[in-house]
Formats: sequence, structure tokens, C-alpha cells
Amino acid sequence: MPKKKIYQSEFPGLFKEAGELSYQDPEEKEPEISSEPEDDPLKPQTVSELTDKLRNLIEENFFDVYVVGEISDFVRQSSSGHFYFSLKDEKTQIGAAMFRGANRRLKFMPENGLLVIVRGKIDIYPPRGQYKIICEDMEPCGLGSKQLQFEQLKRKLEEEGLTSEDRKRPLPVFPKTVGFVTSASGSVLRDVKNVLFRRFPCRLVFAPAVVQGEAAPASIIEAIENCNLYNEQHPETPIDVLIVGRGGGSMEDLWCFNDEGVARAIAASKIPVVSAVGHETDWTIADLVADLRAPTPSAAAEQVVQTREDWECTVDDLYDRLQAGMEETIDDKGKEVLKCLTHYALREPTHIVEVKMQRVDELDDSLRKGTDKLLEGYETRIDHCSEMLSALGPLSVMKRGYAVVQDEAGEAITSAKTLKEKVRFLVRMSDGSVKAKVLDEQ
Repeated sequence: MPKKKIYQSEFPGLFKEAGELSYQDPEEKEPEISSEPEDDPLKPQTVSELTDKLRNLIEENFFDVYVVGEISDFVRQSSSGHFYFSLKDEKTQIGAAMFRGANRRLKFMPENGLLVIVRGKIDIYPPRGQYKIICEDMEPCGLGSKQLQFEQLKRKLEEEGLTSEDRKRPLPVFPKTVGFVTSASGSVLRDVKNVLFRRFPCRLVFAPAVVQGEAAPASIIEAIENCNLYNEQHPETPIDVLIVGRGGGSMEDLWCFNDEGVARAIAASKIPVVSAVGHETDWTIADLVADLRAPTPSAAAEQVVQTREDWECTVDDLYDRLQAGMEETIDDKGKEVLKCLTHYALREPTHIVEVKMQRVDELDDSLRKGTDKLLEGYETRIDHCSEMLSALGPLSVMKRGYAVVQDEAGEAITSAKTLKEKVRFLVRMSDGSVKAKVLDEQ
């Protein structure tokens, strides 16, 4: 039976040589199978025996397979770190597992709905008699693993608000000290230094870092943290703004600036950070998190520090605007003063005072007349009430022939039963009172 080797060129962006796979030529006849059974077919087999035979048969023929399918039911075990999921197409599905030793090599996180190509072997799980594919490698279809990793990290940081424009800080207007995190080798450092000193002399603090390869992320993080530590130790001469970047290169060369740790170090920096990675068309996660993105390191230096000529032009423009504004203000105030000087109030101040005094006299006369009229009304009402009280008083009743009988203590006697023989009492009438004594009781 012929053999065929599967190479990376046949699966773009996937794997290196995958080994040899057997296949059957359509024109080649199937080998004849002996009709004599090795075992007695009538002899009963246990479930375990049958499962073991099927497992050996599958493992011998499906030890290195490629499967294309859509991920579903994805679960990541927090304790073991293993991945468990299913691969499906429009007709069927197969269970799959990717153990921690294999999935830790992935550059992206699998998720439901993602179409992938996996390489692995088919295995049967004896306790359940179910078969699944044990994955050794995985690549997304259509979208490369690095691009997928980029999009997943970008979405994660956006959800945390680390790429929001609201958290980005403005750069200082007059930076006295500029920090630069980049490689010690190459021309980038020299170019940035020339741009800074040519435009406006300032102090440059260089923090060397590896900016390419597997060691780059940790080195860049350490350099950023050292710059912030420098500010804590030198508060009198702090770094005002920090440039983090490198020159151009391939996507692999710049990939360290798509590291999550680098992005979080930039976001956590107390110093405003300008990301300057690669060329103008290169965008990285560091660019999204930084306070400002510059297309190149030299452009970052130009954005951080303006030239002396630019500042002189700015000062001249501000001076002209200030002078024009002052002249306009003085002219407006002069017109207001002239208007006040020609106002009637300043030309005839005595007449205005006389008019106001006349108005005061009118108000005083009106107040007096109003007060007198109000008092007269109150006096009339008091007299009327007094007459009503007199008409209803006891003296008015006694004038009509009535009298009030009182005992010697002056208390009114309202019943004849209270008067006893020889008891003295007082009879009060409208024009006076007389003393009396009871002669006989009736």
C-alpha cells in the first residue's frame, strides 16, 4: 500500500511534517480477507474484551489523523487545565480532549463556534465505550492563531476598559526628562536622541530591553517598571514621558508588543506612555493601551518634544492674540465711558435728585392720608361694638325695671329658696342699691 507524507504546504500555517498516513488507492483492490475466523464466532465475548479489540483496531489505524470541525461544548477544567469539547459539522460530531501538556503550547484560547483543524489520535474510553480524538495540535481555519490571539486579547482589554480614550492621559507640554525603552543595539536609540536634541534639548533616560524573541515581553515589562521605580527614587528629576518601541520588522519580530503582560505594564505605568512600534502600518496591543500611539520611534520623539522654532512661533502668536484682545477690550471700555459721560444722569444730576425728592413727598402724603382713613374706619367699628355691648349689658336691663339680688358677700341670689327668715340681702337697681331683710317665707 503506498504511503503519502503530509507537509505544512498542504495545510497553510498549520504544522510541520506530520508523519506518514496510509490511504487506499481507488483503483487498487481491497486485499482478500481470510474467511476462516481466528476465534470461534460463536464463543461469547465480554464487553471489556470487545472494547479492547475495538480499541486496539482503532489505535493501530487512527494514530495520527487530521480533523476539521467546529468547536462546541467547550469546557476548561480549572483543576487539571485539560480542555474537553466536541468537533462537529453539519451532519455529526465527535468528542475531543486536549490535555494540559498539549494545550499550553497554543497561542490562542479555543472557544465555541471556532472552526479549527486538529491533529491527534482516536482513542476509546473503556468505561463508557465511547471514542474521541485526543488532540496534540490545533490551528484555527481561515484566521491564523496569532491573529486570533490578537483579537481575543484586544476584546478582553476593551471589556476591561484599558483601551478606552477616557483613561488616556495628556502628554506634558514641556518635558524635561524623556524615558526610552528599546534595544541597546541598532540605530533607533541614536535616531530618537538626534531628534530630541535637535528639536529642544532635554534629558534622556535610556532603559535597555530585549524587543524581539521569547525573552522580550519580560524584559520590556521590567524596563517599564524600572522607569517608574526611578521616578520614586528620584522625585526631583522624574521622567515626564516614556517612549516604548522599536524599529520595523516582521509580524513575528513585533509580536512581543502584543503580549498581555506588556499591555498591562503600560496601562499600570504612572508615567504617560507613547507606543512607537515598527512602521506606520503596524498596529499592536501596546498601541491600543498606550496614552499615545506614534507610527515610528522618530515620530514619537517629534510628538513628545516640539522644536524651539515651533515654541517661538506659538509664543509670538499668543502675544499677538493677547495684544489684539487687550486693544479691543480697551476700545470697548472707552466707548462705554464716553457713553456714560454723555448720559442725562451725569449732565443734569440736580434735576434728577429734585424729581426723586418730589416723588418721596408724594409717597409721604399718600401714606399719611391712607393711615388717617384706616384709623377712622377702626374708630367707627369700635364705637359700634361699644353700643352693642351696652345694649346687651345688665345695667340696660335694670333700667327697664329689673333688679339684681345679692347676699352680703356680693354673690347673686337666683332662687327664693336660698333666702331664710331674718336673712339680710342687697337689692341692686339701675340707679343704686338698698339693703333688705326677709320678714316671712312664702
